[in-house]
Amino acid sequence: MVFKHNRRQHILAIAVAFFAAVPAICLPIGVRAGMSPGTRVAKAYANVFGEDEEDDDVTIEDWALVGSDDEMEDSETGEKDSDKDDKEESSKDYEDIPKYYVYQSYDSLNHPNELLAPEFFTPDNTQFYSKVAAALKTKPAMNAPTVTTIHKGQPVIRTGLGDTWSKVRTENGKEGFILTSNIQDTMVKVNAKFIVWVDTGSLTVRKEASSDASKVTTAYKHARLAVTQVVGDKWYKVTTANGKSGYVPKSYTTRKAPPTPTPTPTPRPTRKPTAKPAAKKTSKPSYGNVKKLPKITGKNGSSIVAIAQSMLGVKYKFAGCSRSGIDCSGLVKYCYAQIGIRVPHGATQIWKHSGVTVPRSALKPGDVVCYSKGSICPHVAIYVGGGQIIHASDSKGKVCYANMDIMKIKGFKRLIR
Repeated sequence: MVFKHNRRQHILAIAVAFFAAVPAICLPIGVRAGMSPGTRVAKAYANVFGEDEEDDDVTIEDWALVGSDDEMEDSETGEKDSDKDDKEESSKDYEDIPKYYVYQSYDSLNHPNELLAPEFFTPDNTQFYSKVAAALKTKPAMNAPTVTTIHKGQPVIRTGLGDTWSKVRTENGKEGFILTSNIQDTMVKVNAKFIVWVDTGSLTVRKEASSDASKVTTAYKHARLAVTQVVGDKWYKVTTANGKSGYVPKSYTTRKAPPTPTPTPTPRPTRKPTAKPAAKKTSKPSYGNVKKLPKITGKNGSSIVAIAQSMLGVKYKFAGCSRSGIDCSGLVKYCYAQIGIRVPHGATQIWKHSGVTVPRSALKPGDVVCYSKGSICPHVAIYVGGGQIIHASDSKGKVCYANMDIMKIKGFKRLIR
């Protein structure tokens, strides 16, 4: 019995030693042969049990899906476990931070209230144009006092941008606030259909609404233009009589049709009685020789009338001689200067030293009517025909039409053939 007991122990000890020694012996051999232990065991298994003849396709269970970063993925959502963890962690990071919501409020007229104080407006210096006629406010609120009214298309400079309001400055320096939705950064264009006439000697029609744009054609004094569009508050898009289209400044046009001068009929000459010596004793004014007057090609008395008509409405200013202000002799001097003829500034000086005297019966458009007050000539005007004159009226404060016989006439002067 003792032998048997020791025998069992010996067999068990040998088996344990064998299974412990085999891997230790094979491991360095596999490494020396350039094969991994796993590969060596797999080959040994194949030699004993043969190759596995099952299909090479392997079904990978959902739980075993691994992403490119060796992280487990959810088979249904495709999300990585690490992504889920990051989301959970990030959501936890902001749980203690208070949340605030900003709500836009509106006034009683449903206009948005500005959320920013004006001192926090974003600085700006951009040209904008008013899309509608709007009130410029002292504060960014509709119930604030009005600084001025901005008309549709008027240019403004935006100096500050708030949440719903903008701070702007007009061309004449007035500043205030306007709804941002009421302005845009391009010129406002409004389709139109009316007629204007050129109100200057010559006017360049341009390709775009800009003084730097290329020239399309030239329109001259009193040329008729058909307006098809109003651009901003300074330009018209027009079509000329010959069909050319372009843009012209509004300030050089007028919607008032130019008057058509009515020529004065020349009375039939009558025979002068020769049998009455008393007629020879009557003093008669001496008339000058009009043939000695300067002659300018393409210019005549009608040219002077056209220039005078372009000055209608200019305010009266004593000693003035420009479109910003003008007096009676200044008007004559200005008109004749446009065609290159020098005239003194002063009614009496014009009467004494300019042109030649002509009779009333020979009066033509462009002649100068000189009035009388004692020995001086206090007032002059430009004859336009039909018994009418254009003059700078002190009493009316502007250049206007009038009847030729508004006061006693001293005589008539012609300055050009």
